[in-house]
Amino acid sequence: MPPARLVAAAAAGSVAAFLVLRRLLQSLQAAAEAAPFVLLNVRVPASLLPDALAPHADAEGLVLLHVRMEKGVITDVGQEVPPTTHKLDMGGAVVLPCFADAHTHLVKTHIAPRLRNPTGSINDALCCEVDDHPNWKTPTDVARRMDFALRCAYHHGTRAVRTHLDGTNCIDDEALVACVFAAYAEARSAWSARGLELCGVANLYLPLWLGDGAAAFADRAAAQPGVVLGAYCGNVSKTPAKDTRLAFDAIFRHAARVGRDVDLHIDETNEPKCCALLPLCDSLRDARAAGYTGHVVLGHATSLALQSAEVRTRIVSALAGDPGGVTVVCNPFTNMCLQDRRGTNAMAGAPIAADVARTPHWRGLTAVQELQAAGVAVAAASDNVRDHWCACGSDYDGLAVLRDAMAVGQLDTAPTAGAWAPLVCSAPARALGCGGGVIAPGEPADVILFPSARHMNELLSRPQSDRVVLRGGQPQQTALPKYSELDDLVAKEVQRSGAGEVQRGATKVDGGGAPVR
Repeated sequence: MPPARLVAAAAAGSVAAFLVLRRLLQSLQAAAEAAPFVLLNVRVPASLLPDALAPHADAEGLVLLHVRMEKGVITDVGQEVPPTTHKLDMGGAVVLPCFADAHTHLVKTHIAPRLRNPTGSINDALCCEVDDHPNWKTPTDVARRMDFALRCAYHHGTRAVRTHLDGTNCIDDEALVACVFAAYAEARSAWSARGLELCGVANLYLPLWLGDGAAAFADRAAAQPGVVLGAYCGNVSKTPAKDTRLAFDAIFRHAARVGRDVDLHIDETNEPKCCALLPLCDSLRDARAAGYTGHVVLGHATSLALQSAEVRTRIVSALAGDPGGVTVVCNPFTNMCLQDRRGTNAMAGAPIAADVARTPHWRGLTAVQELQAAGVAVAAASDNVRDHWCACGSDYDGLAVLRDAMAVGQLDTAPTAGAWAPLVCSAPARALGCGGGVIAPGEPADVILFPSARHMNELLSRPQSDRVVLRGGQPQQTALPKYSELDDLVAKEVQRSGAGEVQRGATKVDGGGAPVR
């Protein structure tokens, strides 16, 4: 019986392609068993290589070179062939380090069949989430969907994933919080043994960081391995800037106290008046002055693209000057689906009628080029996959994420397509503190070979179903899980309750907009 990856490749291509891939896998397995071995004539983005090789890049930002591997580690990268018995000529195939995915939502993934968002808008997504919470407390519901997603990510070549632990913010529902943390802990342990690092974010709706329960929430989150502190920052356009600033001050105080990084959902809206990044920059500056050294990840930041040039420049400059490290994570596919969408209400952004034909007027992407040009680290991530926020998505494939970001941001000539490979490799790896993400001596031999792609334009033009993932230099044999595995979980449609006003993090609010707790 052929290995699973060969079966998948055969289904997607011809018998001849199947035979070619089988020979490649056999050769790689033999070479790995007789290590060290060298991959000859591969093309790697200069942006993921040691600086000394950058002058050899072609017009797409790729360098033709050789990569030597031994005992699960890359031992040599260069254009001179090292003396090794086992050499495999890859014919100029593109090679990338395994992906890192810095912003996902594995707790609510793959529930689209049981819970349809009627408008696809953010505000309806929040109401849907409240309606689905009871299902998350069903034994194994979250755990099975989370594992399914991680199997997809692993198959595509991902080595690190950060998931937002939706539901842990429901501090008045201990059963829900416990189920989510338990599913996360189980998945983190199981996948660590296979070479995939899972980490998490425990979020509160931003104003709740000023509440009485914030300290206990931070302590419980910090007790979980690999979990950092986060906040769901809603549409702050009608909130006094001083109040938003005080909430940011609070989360940084708690993060400093428990020694954790911070990861925020911020300015994910089509409302130009929503700019939480301004008070965030001021708060972060003071937190640094007080000694906070954690890495800060800013997810989405879509309304940054809608600010005046003056405000945008001020924010980008402040982020670039941060001494502790800031990474902005864009989520191209999800935000193309969500931003400027029919059915958006004032709580989520600038209102748009649901019953009037209207194509979105902008792309829903943050100021990726401006941030990168200023020296701010930028990553791209999967975000939502097959849930009430995004009914389809990336399948947790870093290549699909890169393709979307390149197209939406018009990045291929800014300055080259290869210059943006760090979006799904080195930038998120650094943000998560998990290592890897580059191809250099001493790095893990966790790489993805794309035998059908010799150039970036070839890489981004097809799904690359014949890719070969090496983990520790060994070829991986996996198959994508079938959606039918989850049929029993999604067979019964969730009935909409008309949950009323719901803020970010599926936080219920009263008539005055105050959180209900």
